[in-house]
Amino acid sequence: MRRLIRAPAMLSFVWPAMLIIGGYVAWHQWGAEYMNSKYYGVAATQFQVSEPPKYVRSDIVQTVYQDTAMENLSLLDTQATSKIASAFATHPWVRQVNSVRKLPGGQIDVRLDYRKPVAMVRVISKHPDVRGSSFFAVDGEGVLLPPSEFSREETSQYVHIAVPDTYPRGSVGRKFGDFRVEAAAKVAAIIAPYNQHAAANRQVTIKTIGVHGDPRQTTVPQLELETASGKKKFWGSSPGMELPGEPTAEMKLRVLVSSGDENIDLRIARLPANETH
Repeated sequence: MRRLIRAPAMLSFVWPAMLIIGGYVAWHQWGAEYMNSKYYGVAATQFQVSEPPKYVRSDIVQTVYQDTAMENLSLLDTQATSKIASAFATHPWVRQVNSVRKLPGGQIDVRLDYRKPVAMVRVISKHPDVRGSSFFAVDGEGVLLPPSEFSREETSQYVHIAVPDTYPRGSVGRKFGDFRVEAAAKVAAIIAPYNQHAAANRQVTIKTIGVHGDPRQTTVPQLELETASGKKKFWGSSPGMELPGEPTAEMKLRVLVSSGDENIDLRIARLPANETH
């Protein structure tokens, strides 16, 4: 009777211990291997990113995966999403990483904002790496974009930034390195809708943005637009750097749209009374 009474009490300790030991052995034999294969060492096929624009021809995922040794990343790492965001932020076409989400089945969703090319910087320099005339694509912030992804025909379709004695000092994905070029790139981004509308309606477009006057006489580059027909439209200061009394970039753009193909100084031009509202 004493043995029968003690048996259930002993089993209440033995069975949980056996379950713990059995679970530990099973984990190390099968579970750990499964988890490692599923969540450690991600594959490029596990990533899905925002659909890139047509002008982005490189494989964003494959490039980031190879350049940042992503195959060694563990999704069990508490810093996995921030590491993935940092990795994608290094790509020159990526302007901003909006979010990174781990989805069921080991999939990873990455939402991206892409840079948009707005101009080609025409470089005629004695730099040893440049022979004759070369073009460098930039976005509206003056960031260098991968030059190999633009054909000669596409290069001719963008606004050209013509700044004397300049050469990119930054690497692809970083600022051009010349404040005059970066100021012109901001203007190129603003007039891009105007050029698209003009081209669609077979009207004269802006072809070149240059620096007007001696840049040593002012800390704010004074920019000049030139149409395909050779007409000059003096823009003035870069957006956000207007001199006292100078119209804003929005006002200049409105005057530009209504000016047609004629020479005009946008710093002093005003809209007709019937177009001010």
